[in-house]
Amino acid sequence: MPRITGRVQYRLGIIAIGIVLSLILYVSFDTFILPSTTANPFTRTSLPTTTTPIGSEISNNPTEKPNSRILLVSAFYPLSKSKHTLDDYSAWMRRFLEPVQTDIYFFTTPELEDTIRFLRGDLPITVNTSFASPFEIPPLKGLEARYAEMEAWDRESFRHGPELYAIWSGKPYFLEEGLKNAQAQAVHATYEYAFWTDAGSFRDDHVYTKWPHVERVDEVFSLASSVSDTPKDELIFFPIWAPPPASKRTWTEDQGPIDTEFSEGSFFGGSATAINWYRRLYYSYHDAYLSRDIFVGKDQTLINALFVLFPSRFVSVWLQDNSSPAHLGIPPHAETAHGSCGSTWYYYEWWLADDEARETMADMWMAEKKTWKTWWKWRARCRVAPVMPMETLLKRRFGQSWMPPKASVQISAS
Repeated sequence: MPRITGRVQYRLGIIAIGIVLSLILYVSFDTFILPSTTANPFTRTSLPTTTTPIGSEISNNPTEKPNSRILLVSAFYPLSKSKHTLDDYSAWMRRFLEPVQTDIYFFTTPELEDTIRFLRGDLPITVNTSFASPFEIPPLKGLEARYAEMEAWDRESFRHGPELYAIWSGKPYFLEEGLKNAQAQAVHATYEYAFWTDAGSFRDDHVYTKWPHVERVDEVFSLASSVSDTPKDELIFFPIWAPPPASKRTWTEDQGPIDTEFSEGSFFGGSATAINWYRRLYYSYHDAYLSRDIFVGKDQTLINALFVLFPSRFVSVWLQDNSSPAHLGIPPHAETAHGSCGSTWYYYEWWLADDEARETMADMWMAEKKTWKTWWKWRARCRVAPVMPMETLLKRRFGQSWMPPKASVQISAS
Protein backbone atom coordinates (compact mmCIF):
# COMPACT_ATOMS: atom_id res chain seq x y z
CA MET A 1 0.00 0.00 0.00
CA PRO A 2 1.54 3.36 -1.00
CA ARG A 3 2.59 5.62 1.83
CA ILE A 4 0.77 8.95 2.23
CA THR A 5 3.31 11.73 2.60
CA GLY A 6 2.92 14.80 4.79
CA ARG A 7 2.39 17.01 1.73
CA VAL A 8 -0.43 14.77 0.47
CA GLN A 9 -2.01 14.76 3.93
CA TYR A 10 -1.85 18.56 3.96
CA ARG A 11 -3.55 18.81 0.56
CA LEU A 12 -6.26 16.34 1.58
CA GLY A 13 -6.89 18.36 4.70
CA ILE A 14 -7.27 21.57 2.68
CA ILE A 15 -9.72 19.83 0.33
CA ALA A 16 -11.75 18.49 3.27
CA ILE A 17 -11.94 21.94 4.84
CA GLY A 18 -13.05 23.40 1.51
CA ILE A 19 -15.84 20.84 1.17
CA VAL A 20 -17.09 21.52 4.70
CA LEU A 21 -17.05 25.29 4.15
CA SER A 22 -18.91 24.89 0.84
CA LEU A 23 -21.63 22.85 2.53
CA ILE A 24 -21.98 25.40 5.32
CA LEU A 25 -22.28 28.26 2.84
CA TYR A 26 -24.71 26.30 0.66
CA VAL A 27 -27.06 25.47 3.56
CA SER A 28 -26.83 28.93 5.11
CA PHE A 29 -26.74 31.12 2.00
CA ASP A 30 -29.84 33.13 2.86
CA THR A 31 -28.86 33.57 6.52
CA PHE A 32 -25.18 34.47 6.35
CA ILE A 33 -24.55 35.94 2.90
CA LEU A 34 -27.60 37.68 1.45
CA PRO A 35 -28.20 41.24 2.63
CA SER A 36 -31.51 41.91 4.34
CA THR A 37 -32.92 44.09 1.55
CA THR A 38 -35.76 44.01 -0.94
CA ALA A 39 -33.33 42.61 -3.50
CA ASN A 40 -33.11 39.40 -1.46
CA PRO A 41 -34.07 36.59 -3.87
CA PHE A 42 -35.90 34.77 -1.07
CA THR A 43 -38.49 37.54 -0.63
CA ARG A 44 -41.67 38.13 -2.63
CA THR A 45 -41.57 38.19 -6.42
CA SER A 46 -41.89 41.97 -6.68
CA LEU A 47 -38.85 44.25 -6.87
CA PRO A 48 -38.09 47.75 -5.58
CA THR A 49 -39.76 50.41 -7.72
CA THR A 50 -36.38 51.56 -8.99
CA THR A 51 -35.72 48.18 -10.59
CA THR A 52 -39.20 47.07 -11.61
CA PRO A 53 -39.08 45.64 -15.16
CA ILE A 54 -41.74 46.23 -17.77
CA GLY A 55 -44.75 44.12 -16.91
CA SER A 56 -43.66 43.08 -13.41
CA GLU A 57 -46.80 44.17 -11.59
CA ILE A 58 -50.52 43.64 -12.01
CA SER A 59 -53.16 45.93 -10.56
CA ASN A 60 -55.14 44.11 -7.87
CA ASN A 61 -58.77 44.68 -8.82
CA PRO A 62 -61.05 43.61 -5.94
CA THR A 63 -63.90 42.95 -8.40
CA GLU A 64 -62.15 40.29 -10.46
CA LYS A 65 -63.48 39.82 -13.97
CA PRO A 66 -64.16 36.35 -15.36
CA ASN A 67 -61.89 35.09 -18.12
CA SER A 68 -64.66 35.19 -20.74
CA ARG A 69 -62.56 37.47 -22.98
CA ILE A 70 -59.97 34.73 -23.57
CA LEU A 71 -60.26 31.47 -25.50
CA LEU A 72 -57.77 28.61 -25.32
CA VAL A 73 -57.48 26.32 -28.34
CA SER A 74 -55.82 22.91 -28.21
CA ALA A 75 -55.81 19.48 -29.82
CA PHE A 76 -54.82 15.90 -29.18
CA TYR A 77 -54.22 13.28 -31.88
CA PRO A 78 -52.50 9.99 -30.90
CA LEU A 79 -49.21 9.28 -32.67
CA SER A 80 -47.70 6.01 -33.84
CA LYS A 81 -44.25 7.47 -33.07
CA SER A 82 -44.06 9.75 -30.05
CA LYS A 83 -41.52 11.12 -27.59
CA HIS A 84 -44.03 10.50 -24.79
CA THR A 85 -46.45 7.75 -23.72
CA LEU A 86 -50.24 7.98 -23.66
CA ASP A 87 -50.06 7.79 -19.86
CA ASP A 88 -47.86 10.89 -19.89
CA TYR A 89 -50.34 12.79 -22.04
CA SER A 90 -53.27 11.65 -19.92
CA ALA A 91 -51.65 13.04 -16.77
CA TRP A 92 -50.67 16.30 -18.48
CA MET A 93 -54.10 16.83 -20.05
CA ARG A 94 -55.72 16.26 -16.67
CA ARG A 95 -53.63 19.12 -15.25
CA PHE A 96 -54.86 21.31 -18.11
CA LEU A 97 -58.50 20.36 -18.53
CA GLU A 98 -59.55 19.88 -14.90
CA PRO A 99 -58.37 23.09 -13.16
CA VAL A 100 -58.20 25.77 -15.89
CA GLN A 101 -61.59 27.51 -16.03
CA THR A 102 -61.01 29.54 -19.20
CA ASP A 103 -63.14 28.57 -22.23
CA ILE A 104 -61.48 25.81 -24.27
CA TYR A 105 -61.99 24.77 -27.89
CA PHE A 106 -60.50 21.30 -28.43
CA PHE A 107 -59.80 19.32 -31.62
CA THR A 108 -59.49 15.55 -31.39
CA THR A 109 -60.67 12.26 -32.90
CA PRO A 110 -64.24 10.97 -32.46
CA GLU A 111 -62.85 8.10 -30.38
CA LEU A 112 -61.33 10.47 -27.81
CA GLU A 113 -64.23 12.90 -27.44
CA ASP A 114 -65.70 11.20 -24.37
CA THR A 115 -62.29 11.08 -22.68
CA ILE A 116 -61.74 14.80 -23.22
CA ARG A 117 -65.22 15.65 -21.94
CA PHE A 118 -64.75 13.43 -18.90
CA LEU A 119 -61.47 15.16 -18.01
CA ARG A 120 -63.07 18.58 -18.45
CA GLY A 121 -66.08 17.83 -16.26
CA ASP A 122 -68.55 20.72 -15.99
CA LEU A 123 -66.11 23.40 -17.14
CA PRO A 124 -66.69 25.11 -20.54
CA ILE A 125 -65.39 23.25 -23.57
CA THR A 126 -66.25 22.69 -27.23
CA VAL A 127 -64.91 19.45 -28.71
CA ASN A 128 -64.49 19.38 -32.49
CA THR A 129 -64.15 15.93 -34.05
CA SER A 130 -64.44 17.07 -37.68
CA PHE A 131 -60.86 16.00 -38.44
CA ALA A 132 -59.76 12.43 -37.79
CA SER A 133 -56.19 13.51 -38.51
CA PRO A 134 -54.34 16.82 -38.90
CA PHE A 135 -53.80 15.82 -42.53
CA GLU A 136 -57.51 16.50 -43.07
CA ILE A 137 -57.28 20.23 -42.30
CA PRO A 138 -57.26 22.43 -45.45
CA PRO A 139 -53.60 23.63 -45.30
CA LEU A 140 -52.27 20.05 -45.01
CA LYS A 141 -54.78 18.10 -47.07
CA GLY A 142 -53.01 15.86 -49.57
CA LEU A 143 -49.54 16.37 -48.06
CA GLU A 144 -49.13 12.91 -46.48
CA ALA A 145 -46.62 11.76 -49.10
CA ARG A 146 -44.60 14.98 -48.94
CA TYR A 147 -44.49 14.81 -45.15
CA ALA A 148 -43.36 11.18 -45.29
CA GLU A 149 -40.62 12.29 -47.67
CA MET A 150 -39.61 15.06 -45.26
CA GLU A 151 -38.82 12.54 -42.53
CA ALA A 152 -35.57 11.71 -44.33
CA TRP A 153 -34.54 15.37 -44.07
CA ASP A 154 -35.08 15.55 -40.30
CA ARG A 155 -31.98 15.33 -38.08
CA GLU A 156 -34.30 14.09 -35.30
CA SER A 157 -36.15 11.50 -37.36
CA PHE A 158 -35.43 8.89 -34.67
CA ARG A 159 -38.17 10.49 -32.55
CA HIS A 160 -40.19 12.59 -35.02
CA GLY A 161 -42.45 11.50 -37.84
CA PRO A 162 -44.99 12.78 -40.38
CA GLU A 163 -47.91 12.66 -37.92
CA LEU A 164 -46.07 14.87 -35.44
CA TYR A 165 -45.03 17.26 -38.21
CA ALA A 166 -48.71 17.57 -39.15
CA ILE A 167 -49.78 18.37 -35.59
CA TRP A 168 -47.07 21.02 -35.29
CA SER A 169 -47.91 22.50 -38.68
CA GLY A 170 -51.62 22.45 -37.94
CA LYS A 171 -51.48 24.77 -34.93
CA PRO A 172 -52.00 28.11 -36.76
CA TYR A 173 -55.04 26.69 -38.56
CA PHE A 174 -56.48 25.08 -35.44
CA LEU A 175 -56.12 28.34 -33.50
CA GLU A 176 -57.95 30.50 -36.02
CA GLU A 177 -60.56 27.86 -36.83
CA GLY A 178 -61.28 27.30 -33.15
CA LEU A 179 -61.61 31.03 -32.51
CA LYS A 180 -63.93 31.58 -35.50
CA ASN A 181 -66.17 28.67 -34.53
CA ALA A 182 -66.25 29.59 -30.84
CA GLN A 183 -67.01 33.21 -31.63
CA ALA A 184 -69.87 32.20 -33.91
CA GLN A 185 -71.34 29.93 -31.23
CA ALA A 186 -70.79 32.27 -28.28
CA VAL A 187 -73.91 33.79 -26.77
CA HIS A 188 -72.38 35.97 -24.07
CA ALA A 189 -68.63 35.84 -24.68
CA THR A 190 -66.68 38.13 -26.98
CA TYR A 191 -63.14 36.84 -27.21
CA GLU A 192 -60.55 39.61 -27.39
CA TYR A 193 -57.69 37.11 -27.30
CA ALA A 194 -57.19 33.51 -28.28
CA PHE A 195 -54.16 31.35 -27.59
CA TRP A 196 -52.99 27.99 -28.78
CA THR A 197 -51.75 25.86 -25.89
CA ASP A 198 -50.36 22.35 -26.23
CA ALA A 199 -52.63 19.85 -24.50
CA GLY A 200 -49.61 18.39 -22.71
CA SER A 201 -48.00 21.63 -21.60
CA PHE A 202 -49.01 21.48 -17.93
CA ARG A 203 -46.38 19.00 -16.81
CA ASP A 204 -46.52 19.64 -13.05
CA ASP A 205 -49.15 20.36 -10.41
CA HIS A 206 -50.22 24.01 -10.29
CA VAL A 207 -52.85 26.42 -8.93
CA TYR A 208 -53.77 28.19 -12.18
CA THR A 209 -57.53 28.50 -12.71
CA LYS A 210 -58.36 31.79 -14.46
CA TRP A 211 -55.45 31.33 -16.82
CA PRO A 212 -54.05 33.15 -18.62
CA HIS A 213 -55.31 35.98 -16.44
CA VAL A 214 -57.14 38.52 -18.59
CA GLU A 215 -55.77 41.60 -16.79
CA ARG A 216 -52.25 40.25 -17.12
CA VAL A 217 -52.76 39.56 -20.83
CA ASP A 218 -54.12 43.10 -21.32
CA GLU A 219 -51.07 44.47 -19.55
CA VAL A 220 -48.60 42.44 -21.60
CA PHE A 221 -50.07 43.47 -24.95
CA SER A 222 -50.48 47.11 -23.94
CA LEU A 223 -46.89 47.34 -22.75
CA ALA A 224 -45.61 45.53 -25.83
CA SER A 225 -47.51 47.92 -28.08
CA SER A 226 -46.20 51.01 -26.29
CA VAL A 227 -42.59 49.79 -26.52
CA SER A 228 -42.71 48.44 -30.09
CA ASP A 229 -45.04 51.06 -31.64
CA THR A 230 -47.06 48.18 -33.13
CA PRO A 231 -50.83 48.25 -32.44
CA LYS A 232 -51.70 45.63 -29.83
CA ASP A 233 -54.20 43.92 -32.12
CA GLU A 234 -51.36 43.26 -34.61
CA LEU A 235 -49.04 41.56 -32.11
CA ILE A 236 -48.56 37.82 -31.65
CA PHE A 237 -47.13 36.55 -28.37
CA PHE A 238 -44.64 33.67 -28.35
CA PRO A 239 -42.34 32.66 -25.47
CA ILE A 240 -38.72 32.02 -26.40
CA TRP A 241 -36.04 29.70 -25.08
CA ALA A 242 -32.94 31.62 -26.19
CA PRO A 243 -32.07 34.13 -28.94
CA PRO A 244 -30.46 32.80 -32.12
CA PRO A 245 -26.65 32.73 -32.25
CA ALA A 246 -24.90 35.92 -33.38
CA SER A 247 -23.86 34.08 -36.56
CA LYS A 248 -27.48 34.36 -37.77
CA ARG A 249 -27.08 38.11 -38.14
CA THR A 250 -26.59 37.65 -41.89
CA TRP A 251 -29.36 35.07 -42.32
CA THR A 252 -31.61 35.66 -45.31
CA GLU A 253 -35.01 34.33 -46.32
CA ASP A 254 -33.68 32.02 -49.03
CA GLN A 255 -31.62 30.05 -46.47
CA GLY A 256 -34.78 28.47 -45.07
CA PRO A 257 -35.96 27.89 -41.50
CA ILE A 258 -33.54 28.62 -38.65
CA ASP A 259 -32.69 25.38 -36.87
CA THR A 260 -31.97 26.51 -33.32
CA GLU A 261 -33.76 26.48 -29.95
CA PHE A 262 -35.22 29.97 -30.28
CA SER A 263 -39.03 29.92 -30.30
CA GLU A 264 -41.31 27.83 -28.10
CA GLY A 265 -44.25 26.61 -30.13
CA SER A 266 -46.26 25.28 -27.20
CA PHE A 267 -48.15 28.55 -26.62
CA PHE A 268 -48.93 31.54 -28.84
CA GLY A 269 -51.72 33.90 -29.78
CA GLY A 270 -53.23 37.36 -29.70
CA SER A 271 -56.24 39.11 -31.22
CA ALA A 272 -58.35 37.70 -34.06
CA THR A 273 -56.68 40.15 -36.46
CA ALA A 274 -53.18 39.07 -35.47
CA ILE A 275 -54.10 35.38 -35.55
CA ASN A 276 -55.48 35.69 -39.07
CA TRP A 277 -52.30 37.42 -40.24
CA TYR A 278 -50.10 34.82 -38.58
CA ARG A 279 -52.02 31.89 -40.07
CA ARG A 280 -51.67 33.33 -43.58
CA LEU A 281 -47.99 34.16 -43.01
CA TYR A 282 -47.12 30.72 -41.63
CA TYR A 283 -48.65 28.69 -44.45
CA SER A 284 -47.33 31.03 -47.14
CA TYR A 285 -43.77 30.36 -45.97
CA HIS A 286 -44.51 26.70 -45.21
CA ASP A 287 -45.65 26.14 -48.79
CA ALA A 288 -42.85 28.22 -50.32
CA TYR A 289 -40.11 26.32 -48.50
CA LEU A 290 -41.71 22.91 -49.03
CA SER A 291 -41.92 23.61 -52.77
CA ARG A 292 -38.11 23.94 -52.70
CA ASP A 293 -37.70 20.65 -50.80
CA ILE A 294 -36.71 22.48 -47.62
CA PHE A 295 -37.64 20.84 -44.31
CA VAL A 296 -40.65 22.48 -42.61
CA GLY A 297 -41.70 19.59 -40.40
CA LYS A 298 -40.62 21.23 -37.15
CA ASP A 299 -42.73 24.33 -36.65
CA GLN A 300 -40.20 25.98 -34.31
CA THR A 301 -37.60 26.35 -37.05
CA LEU A 302 -40.10 28.02 -39.37
CA ILE A 303 -41.34 30.25 -36.54
CA ASN A 304 -37.73 31.29 -35.91
CA ALA A 305 -37.45 32.49 -39.49
CA LEU A 306 -40.69 34.46 -39.18
CA PHE A 307 -39.38 36.15 -36.02
CA VAL A 308 -36.32 37.38 -37.91
CA LEU A 309 -38.27 38.44 -41.01
CA PHE A 310 -41.13 40.19 -39.18
CA PRO A 311 -39.83 41.05 -35.69
CA SER A 312 -42.10 44.07 -35.19
CA ARG A 313 -45.16 41.77 -35.14
CA PHE A 314 -43.97 39.51 -32.32
CA VAL A 315 -43.60 39.95 -28.57
CA SER A 316 -42.08 37.53 -26.12
CA VAL A 317 -40.66 36.73 -22.70
CA TRP A 318 -37.19 35.30 -22.05
CA LEU A 319 -36.58 33.51 -18.76
CA GLN A 320 -32.78 33.34 -19.05
CA ASP A 321 -32.21 37.06 -19.69
CA ASN A 322 -29.31 38.03 -17.42
CA SER A 323 -29.60 41.70 -18.40
CA SER A 324 -33.20 41.92 -17.18
CA PRO A 325 -33.81 44.43 -14.35
CA ALA A 326 -35.57 41.60 -12.52
CA HIS A 327 -32.29 39.65 -12.51
CA LEU A 328 -30.79 42.13 -10.02
CA GLY A 329 -29.87 40.31 -6.81
CA ILE A 330 -30.30 36.80 -8.20
CA PRO A 331 -27.29 34.66 -7.13
CA PRO A 332 -24.88 33.73 -9.95
CA HIS A 333 -25.62 30.01 -9.64
CA ALA A 334 -29.40 30.25 -9.33
CA GLU A 335 -31.56 27.82 -11.26
CA THR A 336 -32.43 30.51 -13.84
CA ALA A 337 -31.79 34.20 -14.42
CA HIS A 338 -35.12 34.91 -12.71
CA GLY A 339 -34.89 32.39 -9.89
CA SER A 340 -36.47 29.02 -9.19
CA CYS A 341 -39.42 28.96 -11.58
CA GLY A 342 -40.42 25.32 -11.96
CA SER A 343 -40.34 23.73 -15.40
CA THR A 344 -38.32 26.31 -17.30
CA TRP A 345 -39.79 25.65 -20.77
CA TYR A 346 -43.22 26.53 -19.38
CA TYR A 347 -42.23 29.67 -17.48
CA TYR A 348 -44.81 31.60 -19.51
CA GLU A 349 -47.59 29.77 -17.64
CA TRP A 350 -46.50 31.37 -14.37
CA TRP A 351 -45.69 34.66 -16.11
CA LEU A 352 -49.26 34.99 -17.47
CA ALA A 353 -50.99 34.00 -14.23
CA ASP A 354 -52.62 36.31 -11.69
CA ASP A 355 -50.57 37.72 -8.83
CA GLU A 356 -51.98 35.40 -6.17
CA ALA A 357 -51.32 32.27 -8.23
CA ARG A 358 -47.78 33.41 -8.98
CA GLU A 359 -47.02 33.93 -5.30
CA THR A 360 -48.45 30.51 -4.41
CA MET A 361 -46.40 28.77 -7.09
CA ALA A 362 -43.26 30.66 -6.07
CA ASP A 363 -43.82 29.45 -2.50
CA MET A 364 -44.16 25.86 -3.74
CA TRP A 365 -40.95 26.02 -5.78
CA MET A 366 -38.99 27.47 -2.88
CA ALA A 367 -40.18 24.60 -0.68
CA GLU A 368 -39.44 21.81 -3.18
CA LYS A 369 -36.72 19.32 -2.40
CA LYS A 370 -33.70 19.56 -4.64
CA THR A 371 -32.94 16.82 -7.13
CA TRP A 372 -29.56 15.38 -8.03
CA LYS A 373 -29.58 17.63 -11.10
CA THR A 374 -30.11 20.87 -9.14
CA TRP A 375 -28.51 20.21 -5.73
CA TRP A 376 -25.62 22.58 -6.48
CA LYS A 377 -27.75 25.52 -7.67
CA TRP A 378 -28.69 28.41 -5.39
CA ARG A 379 -32.41 28.74 -4.84
CA ALA A 380 -34.01 32.15 -5.41
CA ARG A 381 -37.66 33.13 -5.52
CA CYS A 382 -39.11 33.25 -9.04
CA ARG A 383 -39.40 36.73 -10.52
CA VAL A 384 -41.35 38.32 -13.36
CA ALA A 385 -39.24 38.88 -16.48
CA PRO A 386 -39.98 41.96 -18.60
CA VAL A 387 -42.09 42.01 -21.73
CA MET A 388 -39.68 41.58 -24.65
CA PRO A 389 -40.51 42.95 -28.13
CA MET A 390 -38.85 40.66 -30.68
CA GLU A 391 -37.13 43.49 -32.52
CA THR A 392 -35.56 44.71 -29.27
CA LEU A 393 -34.29 41.22 -28.52
CA LEU A 394 -32.80 40.70 -31.98
CA LYS A 395 -31.07 44.07 -32.02
CA ARG A 396 -29.51 43.23 -28.69
CA ARG A 397 -28.18 40.00 -30.17
CA PHE A 398 -27.22 41.20 -33.66
CA GLY A 399 -26.37 44.85 -32.92
CA GLN A 400 -28.42 48.04 -33.06
CA SER A 401 -27.61 48.52 -36.74
CA TRP A 402 -29.21 45.19 -37.68
CA MET A 403 -32.26 45.36 -39.92
CA PRO A 404 -34.67 42.53 -40.77
CA PRO A 405 -33.78 40.81 -44.06
CA LYS A 406 -35.95 41.39 -47.09
CA ALA A 407 -39.12 39.28 -47.20
CA SER A 408 -40.15 38.30 -50.72
CA VAL A 409 -42.69 35.48 -50.27
CA GLN A 410 -46.18 36.57 -51.29
CA ILE A 411 -48.49 36.32 -48.27
CA SER A 412 -51.80 34.61 -48.98
CA ALA A 413 -54.79 36.96 -48.95
CA SER A 414 -57.11 34.33 -47.48
